[in-house]
Amino acid sequence: MASNAFDLGSRTVARRGALRRGRDAATVPLWPGMIPPQQVGQPLPAQRKKRPSRRRRPRNRRSPWLVGGATVGASLAAVAVVLVYAAEVTEPRQSATVADPVLGGGPGCEPTRSDQLVRGNGTGSLASGPDAILAFQHAYYVTKSGVAARAATTPDAAVSRVDVIEAGIASVPVGTSHCVLVLPLPDGRFDVVITETRPDAAVRTYRQFVTVTPRDGDVLISKIAPPDR
Repeated sequence: MASNAFDLGSRTVARRGALRRGRDAATVPLWPGMIPPQQVGQPLPAQRKKRPSRRRRPRNRRSPWLVGGATVGASLAAVAVVLVYAAEVTEPRQSATVADPVLGGGPGCEPTRSDQLVRGNGTGSLASGPDAILAFQHAYYVTKSGVAARAATTPDAAVSRVDVIEAGIASVPVGTSHCVLVLPLPDGRFDVVITETRPDAAVRTYRQFVTVTPRDGDVLISKIAPPDR
């Protein structure tokens, strides 16, 4: 295998560069400011096992099993997170009884508003952290406006630029629905899970930590980051 690589010369270098660019592109979040969706049952790129070299034999026969077990454990842990949060979206704890356009909701996204949980897909507002998050998501999935999405953030927010958000909006098929789950964290941030259902029934789940801040009587998003960041 190694000798074939040397024989290809410059073509091999070009091919490796293309593959590297492809891998880099694959790590770009499909949803601006959010974690790339984790496909249930599929390990993340960092979890894929490399093929062992044929020239070497492991000194300890149990080593491959230990490495494999750790990889499977990490993969299962990631899958467990996705399943838990997806279940939260589809199984309401406390449903709202009055129609509220700010909260929204509907089949598969039962509207819920309490101190421990907010769920919906409505227009949102700038009255609270959860409502600002709903407003941002509504602008992305329904209004389809990067300008409207950034209107729910501070001007200096650690969030994608308008043009980047617009590019993300253009990548989402028309007819895609969404549901937002917002849970408060002890440090004042919000743990947010967005479930996106596309016209072909494909479901993608995203998770992020959102920081909000009061500004001139409103509550605006100041940062969108991966969990624990």
